[in-house]
Amino acid sequence: MNKAKDDADMQLRRRYKHLKRYREIINILLKHGFGHILHQLGLAEFLSIPGKVLFKIEPGIEQFSIPQRVRLAIEELGPTFIKVGQILSTRPDLLPPDYISELEKLQDRVPAFEFDTAKQQIERELDKPLEEIFAEFDPKPLAAASIGQVYRAVLPGGQKVVIKVQRPDIEKMINIDLEILYDVARFIESRSNWAEMYSFVEMVAEFDRTLHEELDYNAEGRNADTFRKNFAGDPEVFIPMVYWDFSTRKVLTMDYVHGVKLNNIQEINRLGLDRLALARKVAQVIFKQILIDGFFHGDPHPGNLAVLSGGKIVFMDFGMVGLLTEETKSKVGNLMMALVGKSSDAVMKAVLDLGVVPKNVDKKLLRRDIDLLQRKYYEVPLSQISLGEALNDIMGVAFKYHIRVPTEFTLLVKALLIMEGVVEELDPNLSIIKVAKPFGKRLLMEKLSPQALSKTAVKSLREFGDILSLLPKQVSKILDLAAEGELELKHQLPQIDEVLTRVNIMINRLAFSIVITGLIIGTAFLALKESTLLGQVPVAEAGFLVAGVLGFWFLVSILRSGGF
Repeated sequence: MNKAKDDADMQLRRRYKHLKRYREIINILLKHGFGHILHQLGLAEFLSIPGKVLFKIEPGIEQFSIPQRVRLAIEELGPTFIKVGQILSTRPDLLPPDYISELEKLQDRVPAFEFDTAKQQIERELDKPLEEIFAEFDPKPLAAASIGQVYRAVLPGGQKVVIKVQRPDIEKMINIDLEILYDVARFIESRSNWAEMYSFVEMVAEFDRTLHEELDYNAEGRNADTFRKNFAGDPEVFIPMVYWDFSTRKVLTMDYVHGVKLNNIQEINRLGLDRLALARKVAQVIFKQILIDGFFHGDPHPGNLAVLSGGKIVFMDFGMVGLLTEETKSKVGNLMMALVGKSSDAVMKAVLDLGVVPKNVDKKLLRRDIDLLQRKYYEVPLSQISLGEALNDIMGVAFKYHIRVPTEFTLLVKALLIMEGVVEELDPNLSIIKVAKPFGKRLLMEKLSPQALSKTAVKSLREFGDILSLLPKQVSKILDLAAEGELELKHQLPQIDEVLTRVNIMINRLAFSIVITGLIIGTAFLALKESTLLGQVPVAEAGFLVAGVLGFWFLVSILRSGGF
């Protein structure tokens, strides 16, 4: 602990090269009445902040609640902290609802930088004069944000495009702020057990990764290409094309799309578009992204969704996406199906499987809170349940019991809540649950397919083999310790017979599971093999029959022994 403390102190002193930025941050925190937090964390003493200024609040600030003051301070701290705040707004497992509500209001609007600056950035990145790159270029920006701004242009071939240009020096500014956040996180972790429990340094590393992904326009372009590939066969979805010859890490050129925002109900009605069909299609597209592709748009708000005159849905801005591994996708599917099935046991299992659970969590209290949550929806017809709200309630339970869930899951919950808001405006009567169910069933069928089951079985057998390979070495260590008289055994077995009976049952179940695994693999091979025995009997079917007979005999013998 002392070494960690010394390292943190050294890191903080080393960063005094950023002294000006440290002072800016401290002054903003003091201005908004957070001097007491600096004092509690030990930063005030270390940074030599006079006690008389620690607890002074700027006039007028006291009228705001603490969550509101947090938002105002973050907005004043600039782009890095705004982005971090926006990320935290998706983490109801880390922050209470009133803070989440305020952080969701964070505005990422800043004054536009000069056209000459954008022109120099484009020419530097594409290594040509602007006039040689584009046939036309509108110097008036379409939009401006903290990371960059957007322009309209026309390529030499006549294609209408939008150009995202990154602000000069924004990466340098973000890197300085991230260094400061790392140092403060290490400093706090070295002095606080609760900060260590929440892994502050790990959280900053997560912010670091997310922010640098957003700074890399190549990553956003690849995201767009992935979405276009995933929806290549869907004529009702349009994903803008990336023009890679005119794109770099700091400049991104994509199709210009003239569509109607999905919250512009008046214009949608004027065009005679079917709002009910649009609502259903938006929901279906999002569920396909989450439950089938495992790659989803992380911010599907109306500004990033539009509809063309022919009814095609357009997705834009691919800087924030979620990527689910097969394992996480399966766990998300399990949780959704458990909520739909209104099963407290299944919900609790899914929550425990999904997150990192503290060792000292009280599972009885956790089960009670999940039961209470289930009652909230128990009498509500399935068609009226908000899936996003139900998942958000689950995140509230996770926050209460300090269960850390994957970042991708929190982003998924946010995406579902945003999507439900968009859909409700188009069709208030659409049941999101009913739209989700076919995708949940499809995910379940994929999990139970012969190929998936055989893959799972092979993986399990491989892991079992790894354990067995380590067993001799571990046994040898135990025997060595016993021979040297250093082996200590602690046991409390007041009901040894019952324990042995349970062990016997577990062994029988394990053995029976291995037989079942053989059946599964045999079933998978039925779809792949067409060879025969003696020219007449199919080998796969014969092997399956033998395995089935043996499995049945083994099951009967276990049942007779009362060990199942």
